[in-house]
Amino acid sequence: MFYTNQLLIKLVLVFLLSLLLMGGAVGAADNDPDPNASPEWNALKLAMFGDREIRADGNEIVRLFLNTKADDASTVPVMINGLIDQSEENYIKTLYLIVEGNPSPIAGVFHFSPHSGRMKIETRLRFEQFSFVRAVAETNDGNLYTSERYVHASGGCSSPGGKNQVSAALLGKIRFRIDDVIEFNRPVMVQMQIRHPNESSLAADFDTSKVPQFVRNVAVTYNNKMVMTAQVDFSLSDNPLFGFYFKPSSEGELTVKVEDTHDQIFERSVYIAEGVVASGS
Repeated sequence: MFYTNQLLIKLVLVFLLSLLLMGGAVGAADNDPDPNASPEWNALKLAMFGDREIRADGNEIVRLFLNTKADDASTVPVMINGLIDQSEENYIKTLYLIVEGNPSPIAGVFHFSPHSGRMKIETRLRFEQFSFVRAVAETNDGNLYTSERYVHASGGCSSPGGKNQVSAALLGKIRFRIDDVIEFNRPVMVQMQIRHPNESSLAADFDTSKVPQFVRNVAVTYNNKMVMTAQVDFSLSDNPLFGFYFKPSSEGELTVKVEDTHDQIFERSVYIAEGVVASGS
Protein backbone atom coordinates (compact mmCIF):
# COMPACT_ATOMS: atom_id res chain seq x y z
CA MET A 1 0.00 0.00 0.00
CA PHE A 2 1.77 3.17 -1.17
CA TYR A 3 -0.26 5.64 0.88
CA THR A 4 0.94 6.38 4.42
CA ASN A 5 -1.11 7.29 7.48
CA GLN A 6 1.06 10.33 8.14
CA LEU A 7 -0.84 12.50 5.66
CA LEU A 8 -4.21 11.46 7.11
CA ILE A 9 -3.05 12.35 10.64
CA LYS A 10 -1.75 15.66 9.34
CA LEU A 11 -5.06 16.47 7.67
CA VAL A 12 -7.04 15.74 10.84
CA LEU A 13 -4.76 18.05 12.81
CA VAL A 14 -5.11 20.76 10.18
CA PHE A 15 -8.90 20.52 10.26
CA LEU A 16 -8.99 20.74 14.06
CA LEU A 17 -6.67 23.74 13.91
CA SER A 18 -8.96 25.45 11.41
CA LEU A 19 -11.95 24.91 13.71
CA LEU A 20 -10.04 26.52 16.56
CA LEU A 21 -9.17 29.46 14.34
CA MET A 22 -12.86 29.78 13.47
CA GLY A 23 -13.85 29.71 17.12
CA GLY A 24 -15.75 26.48 16.49
CA ALA A 25 -18.39 28.23 14.38
CA VAL A 26 -19.83 26.62 11.30
CA GLY A 27 -22.21 28.67 9.21
CA ALA A 28 -22.90 30.43 5.94
CA ALA A 29 -22.83 34.11 5.20
CA ASP A 30 -25.27 35.81 2.88
CA ASN A 31 -22.39 36.68 0.57
CA ASP A 32 -19.41 34.54 -0.37
CA PRO A 33 -16.53 35.16 2.04
CA ASP A 34 -13.14 36.56 1.09
CA PRO A 35 -11.06 33.64 -0.22
CA ASN A 36 -7.88 35.16 1.20
CA ALA A 37 -9.35 35.49 4.70
CA SER A 38 -10.40 31.85 5.12
CA PRO A 39 -8.95 30.46 8.38
CA GLU A 40 -9.23 26.92 7.00
CA TRP A 41 -7.23 27.87 3.93
CA ASN A 42 -4.59 29.69 5.95
CA ALA A 43 -4.07 26.58 8.10
CA LEU A 44 -4.05 24.21 5.13
CA LYS A 45 -1.74 26.43 3.08
CA LEU A 46 0.78 26.56 5.91
CA ALA A 47 0.65 22.79 6.48
CA MET A 48 0.85 21.85 2.81
CA PHE A 49 3.02 24.52 1.22
CA GLY A 50 4.77 26.33 4.04
CA ASP A 51 5.83 29.82 3.02
CA ARG A 52 5.85 29.09 -0.73
CA GLU A 53 4.16 31.71 -2.89
CA ILE A 54 0.88 30.71 -4.54
CA ARG A 55 0.60 32.99 -7.52
CA ALA A 56 -2.46 35.19 -7.99
CA ASP A 57 -2.55 34.70 -11.78
CA GLY A 58 -3.64 31.09 -11.38
CA ASN A 59 -6.50 31.27 -13.87
CA GLU A 60 -3.92 31.60 -16.63
CA ILE A 61 -2.58 28.12 -15.74
CA VAL A 62 -5.48 26.23 -14.15
CA ARG A 63 -9.21 26.82 -13.95
CA LEU A 64 -11.86 25.23 -11.72
CA PHE A 65 -15.47 24.72 -12.84
CA LEU A 66 -18.42 23.50 -10.75
CA ASN A 67 -21.97 24.38 -9.73
CA THR A 68 -21.71 26.70 -6.74
CA LYS A 69 -25.29 25.97 -5.57
CA ALA A 70 -25.54 22.20 -5.75
CA ASP A 71 -28.82 20.39 -5.12
CA ASP A 72 -27.17 17.16 -3.94
CA ALA A 73 -24.18 17.76 -1.64
CA SER A 74 -23.12 14.12 -1.90
CA THR A 75 -22.51 14.24 -5.66
CA VAL A 76 -21.20 17.55 -7.00
CA PRO A 77 -19.46 17.35 -10.40
CA VAL A 78 -16.19 19.27 -10.68
CA MET A 79 -13.85 19.91 -13.60
CA ILE A 80 -10.33 21.31 -13.48
CA ASN A 81 -8.63 22.31 -16.72
CA GLY A 82 -4.95 22.96 -17.22
CA LEU A 83 -4.41 25.82 -19.67
CA ILE A 84 -0.90 24.90 -20.81
CA ASP A 85 0.25 22.00 -22.96
CA GLN A 86 1.92 19.09 -21.19
CA SER A 87 5.34 19.28 -22.85
CA GLU A 88 8.67 17.95 -21.65
CA GLU A 89 9.81 21.52 -21.03
CA ASN A 90 6.73 22.85 -19.24
CA TYR A 91 3.86 20.95 -17.68
CA ILE A 92 1.59 20.73 -14.64
CA LYS A 93 3.04 17.94 -12.54
CA THR A 94 0.74 18.01 -9.51
CA LEU A 95 -2.81 19.18 -8.83
CA TYR A 96 -4.14 19.53 -5.28
CA LEU A 97 -7.95 19.44 -5.03
CA ILE A 98 -9.07 20.89 -1.70
CA VAL A 99 -12.54 21.14 -0.11
CA GLU A 100 -11.77 23.37 2.86
CA GLY A 101 -14.84 22.63 4.97
CA ASN A 102 -14.68 18.85 4.77
CA PRO A 103 -13.37 16.69 7.64
CA SER A 104 -10.78 15.36 5.19
CA PRO A 105 -10.13 18.55 3.21
CA ILE A 106 -7.70 17.19 0.63
CA ALA A 107 -10.02 15.40 -1.77
CA GLY A 108 -7.20 14.41 -4.08
CA VAL A 109 -3.59 14.91 -5.05
CA PHE A 110 -3.14 14.16 -8.76
CA HIS A 111 0.21 13.70 -10.48
CA PHE A 112 0.73 14.12 -14.23
CA SER A 113 3.46 13.76 -16.82
CA PRO A 114 4.02 14.94 -20.41
CA HIS A 115 2.38 11.64 -21.47
CA SER A 116 -0.89 13.11 -20.17
CA GLY A 117 -0.97 15.38 -23.20
CA ARG A 118 -3.20 17.84 -21.37
CA MET A 119 -3.99 18.32 -17.70
CA LYS A 120 -7.66 17.79 -16.97
CA ILE A 121 -9.53 16.16 -14.10
CA GLU A 122 -13.24 15.52 -13.85
CA THR A 123 -14.69 13.91 -10.74
CA ARG A 124 -17.53 14.29 -8.20
CA LEU A 125 -17.26 15.68 -4.67
CA ARG A 126 -19.05 15.53 -1.33
CA PHE A 127 -19.56 18.69 0.74
CA GLU A 128 -20.17 18.55 4.47
CA GLN A 129 -20.65 22.33 4.78
CA PHE A 130 -20.49 25.47 2.67
CA SER A 131 -16.90 25.65 1.56
CA PHE A 132 -14.28 27.00 -0.75
CA VAL A 133 -12.97 24.51 -3.28
CA ARG A 134 -9.43 25.17 -4.45
CA ALA A 135 -7.44 23.66 -7.27
CA VAL A 136 -3.74 24.32 -6.70
CA ALA A 137 -1.54 23.45 -9.67
CA GLU A 138 2.21 22.93 -9.31
CA THR A 139 4.23 23.18 -12.52
CA ASN A 140 7.46 21.30 -13.15
CA ASP A 141 9.46 24.44 -12.36
CA GLY A 142 8.01 24.44 -8.82
CA ASN A 143 5.60 27.38 -9.18
CA LEU A 144 2.13 27.17 -7.58
CA TYR A 145 -1.11 28.58 -9.03
CA THR A 146 -4.65 28.45 -7.68
CA SER A 147 -8.24 28.70 -8.85
CA GLU A 148 -11.12 28.67 -6.35
CA ARG A 149 -14.91 28.75 -6.05
CA TYR A 150 -17.24 28.95 -3.05
CA VAL A 151 -19.90 26.23 -2.99
CA HIS A 152 -23.26 26.43 -1.20
CA ALA A 153 -23.88 22.78 -0.29
CA SER A 154 -23.86 20.81 2.96
CA GLY A 155 -24.48 17.41 4.52
CA GLY A 156 -22.85 15.32 1.80
CA CYS A 157 -20.32 13.49 3.98
CA SER A 158 -22.85 12.65 6.72
CA SER A 159 -25.78 11.64 4.50
CA PRO A 160 -26.80 7.95 4.87
CA GLY A 161 -24.56 5.71 2.80
CA GLY A 162 -26.70 2.57 2.65
CA LYS A 163 -27.95 3.39 -0.84
CA ASN A 164 -24.35 3.44 -2.04
CA GLN A 165 -23.53 -0.15 -1.13
CA VAL A 166 -22.12 -2.29 -3.92
CA SER A 167 -22.55 -6.06 -4.14
CA ALA A 168 -19.48 -8.27 -3.88
CA ALA A 169 -19.94 -9.29 -7.51
CA LEU A 170 -19.77 -5.68 -8.72
CA LEU A 171 -17.22 -4.24 -6.29
CA GLY A 172 -14.21 -2.90 -8.15
CA LYS A 173 -15.68 -3.18 -11.63
CA ILE A 174 -14.00 -0.56 -13.82
CA ARG A 175 -15.56 0.98 -16.92
CA PHE A 176 -13.89 3.11 -19.58
CA ARG A 177 -15.49 5.57 -21.95
CA ILE A 178 -13.60 7.13 -24.85
CA ASP A 179 -15.82 8.96 -27.32
CA ASP A 180 -13.12 10.33 -29.62
CA VAL A 181 -11.60 8.47 -32.54
CA ILE A 182 -8.01 7.73 -31.55
CA GLU A 183 -5.29 9.74 -33.29
CA PHE A 184 -1.69 9.12 -32.29
CA ASN A 185 0.18 12.03 -30.71
CA ARG A 186 -3.07 13.83 -29.92
CA PRO A 187 -4.56 14.08 -26.40
CA VAL A 188 -7.54 11.76 -25.94
CA MET A 189 -10.18 12.25 -23.24
CA VAL A 190 -11.05 9.23 -21.09
CA GLN A 191 -13.78 8.76 -18.51
CA MET A 192 -13.16 5.97 -16.03
CA GLN A 193 -15.54 4.89 -13.28
CA ILE A 194 -15.17 2.24 -10.59
CA ARG A 195 -18.05 0.60 -8.74
CA HIS A 196 -17.23 1.28 -5.11
CA PRO A 197 -19.20 2.58 -2.08
CA ASN A 198 -16.42 5.04 -1.18
CA GLU A 199 -17.72 5.03 2.37
CA SER A 200 -17.65 8.09 4.57
CA SER A 201 -17.18 7.30 8.26
CA LEU A 202 -19.39 10.33 9.00
CA ALA A 203 -22.44 8.81 7.29
CA ALA A 204 -25.43 8.73 9.62
CA ASP A 205 -25.85 4.97 9.15
CA PHE A 206 -22.16 4.01 9.15
CA ASP A 207 -21.19 1.08 11.41
CA THR A 208 -18.43 2.62 13.52
CA SER A 209 -17.03 -0.81 14.39
CA LYS A 210 -15.84 -1.08 10.78
CA VAL A 211 -12.94 0.47 8.93
CA PRO A 212 -14.49 2.64 6.18
CA GLN A 213 -13.85 1.32 2.68
CA PHE A 214 -13.00 3.99 0.14
CA VAL A 215 -10.68 4.38 -2.80
CA ARG A 216 -7.22 5.54 -1.77
CA ASN A 217 -4.89 5.27 -4.79
CA VAL A 218 -5.38 5.41 -8.55
CA ALA A 219 -2.65 4.79 -11.13
CA VAL A 220 -3.11 5.17 -14.89
CA THR A 221 -0.43 4.04 -17.34
CA TYR A 222 -0.15 3.70 -21.10
CA ASN A 223 2.29 1.08 -22.30
CA ASN A 224 3.74 1.14 -18.76
CA LYS A 225 4.40 4.90 -18.84
CA MET A 226 2.75 7.03 -16.18
CA VAL A 227 -0.22 9.09 -17.37
CA MET A 228 -1.79 10.05 -14.03
CA THR A 229 -1.61 8.88 -10.43
CA ALA A 230 -3.76 10.09 -7.55
CA GLN A 231 -4.14 9.79 -3.81
CA VAL A 232 -7.82 10.42 -3.03
CA ASP A 233 -10.22 10.26 -0.12
CA PHE A 234 -13.88 9.96 0.88
CA SER A 235 -14.45 13.57 -0.16
CA LEU A 236 -15.07 11.93 -3.54
CA SER A 237 -18.58 10.58 -4.11
CA ASP A 238 -19.51 6.91 -4.26
CA ASN A 239 -18.69 5.06 -7.49
CA PRO A 240 -15.77 7.43 -8.10
CA LEU A 241 -15.53 8.91 -11.56
CA PHE A 242 -12.32 10.21 -13.13
CA GLY A 243 -12.00 12.07 -16.39
CA PHE A 244 -8.48 12.66 -17.73
CA TYR A 245 -6.40 12.92 -20.90
CA PHE A 246 -3.64 10.71 -22.25
CA LYS A 247 -1.59 11.03 -25.44
CA PRO A 248 -0.87 7.74 -27.23
CA SER A 249 2.08 7.70 -29.63
CA SER A 250 1.48 4.13 -30.80
CA GLU A 251 -0.97 1.30 -30.22
CA GLY A 252 -0.97 -0.32 -26.82
CA GLU A 253 -2.81 -0.70 -23.52
CA LEU A 254 -4.28 1.90 -21.23
CA THR A 255 -4.28 0.40 -17.73
CA VAL A 256 -5.95 1.61 -14.52
CA LYS A 257 -5.04 0.20 -11.12
CA VAL A 258 -7.12 1.16 -8.07
CA GLU A 259 -6.39 0.43 -4.41
CA ASP A 260 -8.78 0.99 -1.50
CA THR A 261 -8.44 1.28 2.27
CA HIS A 262 -9.13 -2.45 2.71
CA ASP A 263 -6.00 -3.15 0.63
CA GLN A 264 -8.09 -4.49 -2.22
CA ILE A 265 -6.65 -3.89 -5.69
CA PHE A 266 -8.73 -3.60 -8.85
CA GLU A 267 -7.24 -3.40 -12.34
CA ARG A 268 -8.53 -3.02 -15.88
CA SER A 269 -6.91 -2.45 -19.29
CA VAL A 270 -8.29 -1.37 -22.66
CA TYR A 271 -6.53 -1.80 -26.00
CA ILE A 272 -5.86 1.40 -27.96
CA ALA A 273 -5.32 1.57 -31.73
CA GLU A 274 -5.40 4.47 -34.17
CA GLY A 275 -8.61 5.19 -36.04
CA VAL A 276 -11.01 3.46 -33.67
CA VAL A 277 -13.18 4.42 -30.72
CA ALA A 278 -11.95 2.52 -27.69
CA SER A 279 -14.23 1.50 -24.85
CA GLY A 280 -14.38 -0.98 -22.01
CA SER A 281 -17.56 -1.81 -20.11
